[in-house]
Amino acid sequence: MSRQATFPDYITEEILLEIFYRLPAKSLGKCMCVSKAWNFLIKNPFFVSSHVIHQSKLRFRNNNNKNLFFFMTSRHQVEYSLHFDDLEFSKYSQLESMPFDNHHCVVGSCNGLICLMDFQFSFDSVFILCNPVIKRSITLPKPCLCRLPYKISVGFGFDSVKNDYKLLKITKENALDKFVEVELYSLKRNCWRILAPPRYDLYSDDFMVFVNGIVHWIAYERVKDQGVYRCKFLIMGFDMRDDVFKEIMLPENLRNLPNRSEIYVIPYDELSSIAVIELGCLHTQCNIWVMKKYGLVETWTKMFSIANPGPEPMPRVLGFMKNGDLMLSAYNNLQLVSRDPERRELGYFGIQGTRTYVSTFMESLVLIDQVNGDDMTENGAKYASNASHSIERAADGFTELAANGEVTNGSSDVEEARSNEAFE
Repeated sequence: MSRQATFPDYITEEILLEIFYRLPAKSLGKCMCVSKAWNFLIKNPFFVSSHVIHQSKLRFRNNNNKNLFFFMTSRHQVEYSLHFDDLEFSKYSQLESMPFDNHHCVVGSCNGLICLMDFQFSFDSVFILCNPVIKRSITLPKPCLCRLPYKISVGFGFDSVKNDYKLLKITKENALDKFVEVELYSLKRNCWRILAPPRYDLYSDDFMVFVNGIVHWIAYERVKDQGVYRCKFLIMGFDMRDDVFKEIMLPENLRNLPNRSEIYVIPYDELSSIAVIELGCLHTQCNIWVMKKYGLVETWTKMFSIANPGPEPMPRVLGFMKNGDLMLSAYNNLQLVSRDPERRELGYFGIQGTRTYVSTFMESLVLIDQVNGDDMTENGAKYASNASHSIERAADGFTELAANGEVTNGSSDVEEARSNEAFE
């Protein structure tokens, strides 16, 4: 192997890593085809985790480039696409060849991973983790509790301490049950385990919201007040980092809901906090409450109050755009629209479907080591658990391959790297 085939000495491993950390996932996919050394370095579990951290920082600094992940189903087709968070909701990328149909719904999104649930057979609770950018997906093992539930709520999130992705499932077998049942899935361990349940009941089947390392949902308990039982509402949280349940008090106005009212929680990304949507009696009015400083009950503030303009049900609030507009799913014509809550102006994106899911999204390499469409195997789970390996090991491997003359653009290396490629 000639000396000209290797890289210049002044391109150190540290410089190379700093370059790779700043590249998007698709660009790294092309870099993996350059040589065995680059392929080895990029697929290292610690690099994948570090890349997520760096990309998160870049997204925070370059807020104008913030993307949204959009999921939509219609009666005859399923569409997945990435859109810019701009006034036109302009399309950034169409995601093709997704192996899911209109029986799947999105549980949540985190670090480039999408968690989906097949609701066609809810008693079987089939869950899938998918990275739509690199076209990797895995089917999770069946939960321990597979009985047909009366009510179910699921939350997907990330444990930043153990570098693990987790799925929390809470079910209630029938309406008369006093307690709920709780299971937690760990991607690193590739198994479910049953947890001791909290004393609070499930309020709805809405999926949980992941913010600040915690999944959130609306819960309630029946309390006796002057001889009459009533429901006391609150937000429950489950910290993915220490597997502990937490209680967050709602604003005083929402702790005792009148009949035919409804509440649900959504993320408020601008403040890294949460918001609660209150639909008044018969959905004639929508109040939006934001916790301006996460964790402090006294910072709950009613940001907007919107009256329903027509006879149709109040549109469901899906989230907030960076300019402050609300993203709504209109019921009358099943359109995704935006609304300026102050000027009361509607913007139509020309997107229609029977179900919509919108969430912030970041491209990543998570699941790059998985075989597409396969269940997690024992070896795969062990490989995924190697995130604690130091980056020095990857750098040493790079140095060793370079010293042996294997850092090259030769056709054999390129073809071998492309055999593991999933970006095209």
